[in-house]
Amino acid sequence: MSKQETITRERFNYLKKYYDNSWDEKKHTLHVGLFKNNNDSLEKSYSQATQYLIKNMSSIKPIDQDSNILDIGCGTGRTLISICVKFDCQGIGVDLSDEQIKDAEIYLNKSNIQRAKEGKTNIRVKFIRSSGSSLNKAFGEDSQFTHIISQDALLFIENKQSLFQNIYRLLTPGGVFAAADFLSESEAKNRTTKEEDLIYKLVNWNKGLSFEQYNQILKTVGLTISHSERRDPDMILTYQKLAQKMNQHQKSKEKTYLELKERYENIAQSTKDGKMGWAFFFAQKLPRKTALIAGTKEKSIGRFLAEHLHKNGWEIWLYSRKAKKIDKSLWHERKCDISDEKSLAKLLTEIKNINLVMMLADGGESHLVLEELSEESIKTFINAKLIGSLLLTKALALKFPKPQEPIQLAWCGGKISQKPKDLILYGIINSSLVSFMNELRDHYSEIFEAYYLPTPIVSPSTIGDAYIQKMGTEFQKISQKPKIISDAVDKIINRKLNPGIVEIKASIL
Repeated sequence: MSKQETITRERFNYLKKYYDNSWDEKKHTLHVGLFKNNNDSLEKSYSQATQYLIKNMSSIKPIDQDSNILDIGCGTGRTLISICVKFDCQGIGVDLSDEQIKDAEIYLNKSNIQRAKEGKTNIRVKFIRSSGSSLNKAFGEDSQFTHIISQDALLFIENKQSLFQNIYRLLTPGGVFAAADFLSESEAKNRTTKEEDLIYKLVNWNKGLSFEQYNQILKTVGLTISHSERRDPDMILTYQKLAQKMNQHQKSKEKTYLELKERYENIAQSTKDGKMGWAFFFAQKLPRKTALIAGTKEKSIGRFLAEHLHKNGWEIWLYSRKAKKIDKSLWHERKCDISDEKSLAKLLTEIKNINLVMMLADGGESHLVLEELSEESIKTFINAKLIGSLLLTKALALKFPKPQEPIQLAWCGGKISQKPKDLILYGIINSSLVSFMNELRDHYSEIFEAYYLPTPIVSPSTIGDAYIQKMGTEFQKISQKPKIISDAVDKIINRKLNPGIVEIKASIL
């Protein structure tokens, strides 16, 4: 635990009894309320905020008896326990404060004793004191939770990048993240001394996120935002009512109560001034999209496309006959000869899901006219491009016979019947691939969507530059940047193009 987190833990351990006496004496709630009208009590508003969180979360992915809930910053555990009782599911609550976890466990034990008297089973909940900055230490296994929730707690977590990366990692595919949290819309230099002391330093809150930053970090880690909304008026009303409630403690003249009253007043005013706020965020972990792409050379089109998709959250598998094994975050490189079924089977054993396959039908080193073709060059090129495509597609059809949506296959090659004499073999292969694409469209449309990209000379690229060097620099004038292909691929993966030959508007050799 870092020094920063140790301070936060000690602050909340100390403030526990004061919060219990000023927020919610009965349930020890510690989060902002949601008001249907200004006359709602604080207790009613707290319940309405929780119900709103649960309702929106379960509308994305319903909670049932098989659900597993993680509550980060669970406090006294009342929300998690109520969810698990209502839906007969299980959950784990984590919090940095010893006193909050102690309270949660006491309440859970009392609830289970009462349930035992009524002949009911124990509530399937446990509580752990842990830091949100290091959830990887508390939970090593991926994809454990169907739902992850938090109510006004994530603001205190120091390493937010680690927090949100672990939230993504721990969610099952299709799982939902639902949170209410404070927003910090101003930098420290724009705050008054009172705001800094009472809003931030009193509870050791120093790394806030704005509404836009919150949305962005959720997207960056790979979550898809279903809904996010600011509810600043509810924040203002909650803290105004809390400040009024504190009048009953004024006779005690305890410094902490006086500070808390000032804190609540300052939060209400700062929210009115637009310096802070309160919002709900609902996001889902959709299944990670995966691409299998040919080409591992430094300037290959395959690597360029892989890097482009990787930046957009895709898991990448790059292959070639001479590749070295590499495994990084969502990035894998493997040695594979797709014209060899054993080599192909070994590669596909590792890949659990696939959405896009890119096969680069480039000319390789076959810059030859008919008279120069050899038996070896013909066999090598046909094996690599045509037989390899057939065997890879066959293997995909056997491994993924009923995909949720058709696997997208895309070949990058030259424009049909418009190749120069020295690329006659390349032209024959391109025509064969288009015929194969048509066969897939006619007979395997439930498994595959097949596309053919008649790509131009691309520079910089491994093959494009080699061809320009061999044929003369005049070919440089009609070459295109790699972006022309990535733009076409974006349209394919977003299903803005119909399967078939994709027209790329460019100077095509």
